[in-house]
Amino acid sequence: MNTNTNPKTPSFKSIDREIRTLTAEMQQEQTLMPETQNGRIARLLKIYNGIKPLLTVISALPLIPSGWRAALVLFNNALAAVAAGAGADDVTADFKAGKDL
Repeated sequence: MNTNTNPKTPSFKSIDREIRTLTAEMQQEQTLMPETQNGRIARLLKIYNGIKPLLTVISALPLIPSGWRAALVLFNNALAAVAAGAGADDVTADFKAGKDL
């Protein structure tokens, strides 16, 4: 019996499947992922994509104070923007950190 009445809200089964898949993949890739900034970002985004349904459910729980839920939504949206590549074009080939100092 599915008690999930909102089609946008992930079910327990789908969240559990995502977490199990993520855990298995991360255990396999632990030694394969390079320890560079790009490797760490790739790992962060892979983990985010695996727990995104869980964050969505947690951010909608009325048990959690509304301010905390709002913070979770902001965090989720910020990671979604990074995952989608938003802001990647802000750093151009002419960008040099600290050049204006």
